[in-house]
Amino acid sequence: MKTLDPVVHQIKRESILQNARHLFATKGFAETSMDHIAQISHMQKASLYHYFESKQHILQEMVDMEGSRRAARIKEYDTSEDLEQTLTLIGTTFLKGFDEPAHREFFKIIHFESHKNPAILRALKLSPTHDRKGFYAIFEKHLLGKLSKPRVAIFATQFMGALVHFATLSKLRSENTCFEPCTDTDYVQQLVATFVRAVGH
Repeated sequence: MKTLDPVVHQIKRESILQNARHLFATKGFAETSMDHIAQISHMQKASLYHYFESKQHILQEMVDMEGSRRAARIKEYDTSEDLEQTLTLIGTTFLKGFDEPAHREFFKIIHFESHKNPAILRALKLSPTHDRKGFYAIFEKHLLGKLSKPRVAIFATQFMGALVHFATLSKLRSENTCFEPCTDTDYVQQLVATFVRAVGH
């Protein structure tokens, strides 16, 4: 069998991942088949299996790659000196990520599909790069002593939940439910101020 050049092989894998991510985000993970992925990738289904064993393996690689990027962002968050600065950086970085089509599509897969498809939750659980502990540790760095560890986790979950809700409406559905139009910067500033004030920081 002819061996493909490693660089060409990697480029093709990345192209397949991009096509599959788009299908998962628009059609749904369950509704997308390997036939669909092969078709949009302009290749025979048999050839597709030279790159990925299954649709689950494609999803797993996406999750692992996103987890690696998230780990890099966590290191950036850890450089902030206080809670307000940290929350502002997290909020700004999270919303800015939606400027990238790949991130928007991955977000749709994880947040709109995972509740109805255990395959996605399984991919998150199996990923060596999907580590919530590191993310929660960023909040604990500034809040332990003011809040118990379980309440720090609640604080982090509520803060990210507010960001997810805003991003879903403003970035994915082009809706702004605020009383007045609100930019990303304005929203992050108001959200951070509310959470910082809540802990008297």
